[in-house]
Amino acid sequence: MGARLKRFGYGVSCVALVLSGCATDEALLEGDDTESPTDLTVSELTGANAVGRNATVQSYVLVRVGASDSEIQRAAVQQLRPLFGAMKAHDIGLGNRLDSPTATSFIDASTFVRDTVDVIDPAHPETRVSQMQRVRFTYRDRAVVNLRHQSRRAWSTSSLFGDYSSHASEIVQQCQSEHQDWGASGIWYNFEPHLSACQSLINAEVTRLAAERRRLRNGDREITVGESTRWFTPITIKLTAISRTETKYPDYHRLWDDGRLVIGAYFGEDKHDDANDYGARNLFQYVRAVLQARPELRASAPGTDLTTVSFGGATISNVTPLQVAQWIVDKSNYPAQVPFAMRDAFRLAVIRQWRDKTITFAAPVSVSINGAARAGTAEVRVFYGDEESFSSGAVQRYQAAFREVDVFQYTGHSHLGSGPLDARNYSAASFPNRYQILMVNSCVSFNYYNAYFDMHPGGTANLDTVTNGLPVYLEGSGLSAGLFAVAFLDGRFRSYADILGSMRVDLPWERGHDANRVADGETDNTFTPTRQRMTLSFTR
Repeated sequence: MGARLKRFGYGVSCVALVLSGCATDEALLEGDDTESPTDLTVSELTGANAVGRNATVQSYVLVRVGASDSEIQRAAVQQLRPLFGAMKAHDIGLGNRLDSPTATSFIDASTFVRDTVDVIDPAHPETRVSQMQRVRFTYRDRAVVNLRHQSRRAWSTSSLFGDYSSHASEIVQQCQSEHQDWGASGIWYNFEPHLSACQSLINAEVTRLAAERRRLRNGDREITVGESTRWFTPITIKLTAISRTETKYPDYHRLWDDGRLVIGAYFGEDKHDDANDYGARNLFQYVRAVLQARPELRASAPGTDLTTVSFGGATISNVTPLQVAQWIVDKSNYPAQVPFAMRDAFRLAVIRQWRDKTITFAAPVSVSINGAARAGTAEVRVFYGDEESFSSGAVQRYQAAFREVDVFQYTGHSHLGSGPLDARNYSAASFPNRYQILMVNSCVSFNYYNAYFDMHPGGTANLDTVTNGLPVYLEGSGLSAGLFAVAFLDGRFRSYADILGSMRVDLPWERGHDANRVADGETDNTFTPTRQRMTLSFTR
């Protein structure tokens, strides 16, 4: 598959699928919920290309008679996890992270309805083979739904049933367009029951089980042996609206209340020591977007002279970051000292000069809030390198950043949420008790990183997140991250809806791409342009 279709994920590529759903097409109007507002236990979302939905599933599991609540919860999680892939294939992102050790907390034991069923061999319907406990349960999640599907009230699909480890390889082959075999524990990410080969398996099983059930004497209290070992189960996800918050803004007055704004942006390399590395390209897309908006910013890096490049015995002087962006991103306007055959080697030398160090872009500013002006500083810190391995010091970098920055950004791979940025690597002590924004531009970050709300002092009152409900393409992600940073530097004090809209990028195969990004935690923000009259000017 071409590199242009590569997305941030588990170091894999995946194609953006545009597929029809299989749910009813009744209109879903904003506010037309069957649940009352007191039933909504999740916060509202702001999106430019997606809407938030409450998602409800009613299903059942089969467990041993006398199974504990925790056993039932584990069985339910096992069944529900593949829904992530099933919905991702239709541009719908689910919020609960069901691949974590604490995932059972998302299964509400108070919804369990238990009954005991006899397991029958259809060839001998008069004889009970064994007994099992059938437990019905209700599961609630939150979904980021692409605008194309915003009218859906429900979505019908399939998930996997029971312990599917013994036939995991066949599921991977028949039910994934991307055949990354990570074993049974990794099926959830790429499970695609709509694929024709998978549909053939599902339909054959449905037909076989229906024929077996016709031989039962008491269908309400009996199941067949085949049902107890079935591979698939039908699932309907009910979707109800969450109030939209297009008029919410970042709390700019809190970001600038001390006259200083610090943005920390971190970029993970995709391929180490590669002149065409997407991580490096994204770094310089970001730098270019920021400097084009705020040319007053000046770069500095302790111990490194970024204005000079030594290559092949020649010294290239008066180098600017915008020139470097042309070399790395555009592959153009090379210095005369660089022969055509050495251009890759030259780019790699420049990438190494910028790699594994914090580079700061800063300028003095004047900021006023309701007429009270003060002199201050705008600062953008960038870091590019190995941000995916724990041995690289990434966790320590992020701990320092969380203490120091106002806006934290990450662009790179997420290792299915289990890399250094995993919320489980941090605690409440990692964060200051003040307002911050966390923006993660990576593999389905909506599913991975909203756990930060649970540990940040003040929760949503002190934290907003901007995450994506679908995997982000490597191509263009540095630009979208840069456009987000620009929103805090351009003095326009835009709403989240406007900011998210500005982050759309034109890709070679798609115009206006947006990976279902949403702002979360913004509901309790208080800034409005009329309540807090603000100005920002760069004084250099």
